Amino acid sequence: MERTTRDSRRRYPQRSGSRYADKRSSSRYTGGRTAQTSRHSGTSGRRSGTRCRRGSRNRLYACLIVFLVLVIICGAGTLLLNRAGRDEAPDVTVSLDSLDSPYAVLLDAGTGTVLGSKRSEEKIFPASMVKIMTVLTAVEHIKNLDETVTMSYDYYDALYEQDASRAGFEPGEEVVIRDLLYGALLPSGAECCMELALQAAGSESAMTEMMNAKAAELGLTQTQFTNVTGLHNEEQFSTPHEIALILQEALKNKTFREVFTTKSYTVGASNVHPDGFTFQSSMFKNMETAAVTGGEIMGGKTGYTDEAGHCLASMAEIEGREYILVTAGWAENPQTEQYHISDAFLAYNTLGSALQS
Repeated sequence: MERTTRDSRRRYPQRSGSRYADKRSSSRYTGGRTAQTSRHSGTSGRRSGTRCRRGSRNRLYACLIVFLVLVIICGAGTLLLNRAGRDEAPDVTVSLDSLDSPYAVLLDAGTGTVLGSKRSEEKIFPASMVKIMTVLTAVEHIKNLDETVTMSYDYYDALYEQDASRAGFEPGEEVVIRDLLYGALLPSGAECCMELALQAAGSESAMTEMMNAKAAELGLTQTQFTNVTGLHNEEQFSTPHEIALILQEALKNKTFREVFTTKSYTVGASNVHPDGFTFQSSMFKNMETAAVTGGEIMGGKTGYTDEAGHCLASMAEIEGREYILVTAGWAENPQTEQYHISDAFLAYNTLGSALQS
């Protein structure tokens, strides 16, 4: 029995010791199962710490994301509120009764809201204000404005006979189409309009069809075009209000705006003009300053025929907003061309004072 007991003790000492080593004195053992248990215990601690750190980082990231979302929402809300404020026309009314021009309208360019009116819904002959629609239509339909074309001989005789205003390009001259845009709006060049019509539509009649289609698209019911130059035709007419709406639409076009607000422009060398040449805006050249109360006049298109009188479609920036003024019908004497510009200063100065009060 004693031997059996001893043998039993010799057979199972490791099992007996190993069963309780983790509770009693695991630090004494460096090998076997006890050492393995010790390693697992350390790994488990490290994993637990890692999970804690990861959890903290995740909570931090979540807080940052929530914070950024709140910032974006607040910023978007502020932007929308500011934009809504900008989209609202100022609550002012401007009397245009003191203008010399018998027809006039003043619009907020952002909303189209009428701020002042003087017979603005009556039919007028638009003269060269027609060129606003001509240039807008050309910009929208000519794919490459930087292409060089040759000025046609076909329309010059008719322009000479009607004493149409010209920018200075000659028949057969090689011209960049973009230069024609400036030539049409700044010095009111009829030859530029005719060439633009050929490039955009193939003929003047086809171009006027496109211009009338654009007018219809804008919802204009009192406007009809018969030519691209503004030369007098009894069947070509509009109203000051609808001309203002055409200009409002045109100013949304980046290329048109750039041309319309240019004071002078220099054409590069060509086969006819080796040194190039410069032309000025027919409005700005008659102005000593463009400043008005609270802002300045940014651009304009003049017009004159005996039947239309002096006309001007202009845009000014006052107190951070843009406004459009169209005046028409003043005098039938070409020597009084300053009066329609004086009307513009009077209207814009009155508006500026009203906005500041």
